[in-house]
Amino acid sequence: MRKITVIVGLMALAVSMASSQGWMSAYEAGLTAAKGGKWTEARVAFKQAAAYRTDDVSGETTLPGSITERRKWRNGSPYSPNFLSAYAGFKHALSIAGDDKNALLGEVTAEFEGLLAKNQLSAATFYFLNQIFIMSGNTEKRLQLQEKYQSVSSKLTWRIDGDGMLPEDVAAVAQSYPGTSPSTTSSNTTTTTTAGGTTTTVTSPTTAGSTTVAPPAGVVAPLPEKYALIIGNSMSGIDGTALAFGSDDGQRVREALVTHAGYLDSNIDLILNATAEQIRSSVKALSDRIPEEATVFIYFTGVGVNLDGKDFLAGVDATNLTDSNSMVAKAEVYSTLMRKGARVYAFFQASRPVQTGRYFGMEVPMVGRIAQVQATLPGASVASYMRNGKEVGLFTDSLVSTLAELRTNRIPIQEFGWQVFYRMRRGGTGQFGGGSNQTPTLPVLINMSSDSKF
Repeated sequence: MRKITVIVGLMALAVSMASSQGWMSAYEAGLTAAKGGKWTEARVAFKQAAAYRTDDVSGETTLPGSITERRKWRNGSPYSPNFLSAYAGFKHALSIAGDDKNALLGEVTAEFEGLLAKNQLSAATFYFLNQIFIMSGNTEKRLQLQEKYQSVSSKLTWRIDGDGMLPEDVAAVAQSYPGTSPSTTSSNTTTTTTAGGTTTTVTSPTTAGSTTVAPPAGVVAPLPEKYALIIGNSMSGIDGTALAFGSDDGQRVREALVTHAGYLDSNIDLILNATAEQIRSSVKALSDRIPEEATVFIYFTGVGVNLDGKDFLAGVDATNLTDSNSMVAKAEVYSTLMRKGARVYAFFQASRPVQTGRYFGMEVPMVGRIAQVQATLPGASVASYMRNGKEVGLFTDSLVSTLAELRTNRIPIQEFGWQVFYRMRRGGTGQFGGGSNQTPTLPVLINMSSDSKF
């Protein structure tokens, strides 16, 4: 009888180990794909893990084996295939558009909401649901989520496995909901050999910390490799071209980058009412001090022209739209920064009248890693309105407001461009439709992916 019992026990153990091998292999494949940014593959793999082992687990998992050698799976990490599947879907949705994006976000929303319905109350689930409602402009759902959060904020004890998340997202959750960081582990292994020759290896988890994003009321933590050049020209020597709000807009952008986007104030060069030589000198000075492979944000508000197929930024000393002597070639700005291998994200608030068949922004660089956005379509002019008693460019206001809403130091350029686009079309008001007389371009990307971040 005892022999039969042992056999049955061994068979049960074998079945258990086979089952665990299935969900473990799928889960590890999901983590590997996620760390490589392969979100579609990660989502499939995490769903496969959930098919073997259905529910997420906040606590540690003890693996099958001898009771004298209790083994903890992944150093006591939580098991989060359903959360990570939804998260991977969310990340993939950021790289697509149209009906496919909306459909995927709908699926992901239902999955995150399903976790909350199971009382798996984690700050990460609240955070990403809120991000989805921001992206979709669904104020009603955001308010409902906020009410739910307020009612359960003291119960956000469910642990999430953060190893399948990007470090900046882990930090965003931790900073937005202090004290509730997703659990991320790495192996800290200590080997001890006793006098009798017995070797004991103890592996303990460590929490991966980061401070890349600030809470809603604070300043987003800066990344030292990010730099910015802001040129705000409100004056112009060319009749009828001055943007009276240009200098104020430049200062607004600087404040937004420091507060909401993780730029060190000391890494931002702001020049107001600059001549062509001052612009050129500032670009050169910035290039001299940035490290290799730096991220450089460029914002220009003023007069831009296209002469013989080349774009130029006019200094305040320019007096003629056809004389480039008091202008700086856009290609010169780019090439100066490209010497350091910089990734350049350029935003131009300049009117784009068509003259002799040409307009500012026609020139698209062929080399370098560049994203460029124009504040308006060809042939149109820059518009402004009153905000808090002061005139502000519609493009600037939408850009600043979007930075304030996203609040992260790792902003995906294409998603940012879409949000600025929709905000401008609504004139900074409402959530749906839009009738603004100014429409920006979406980012034009040169040797850069749509989820490249600035």
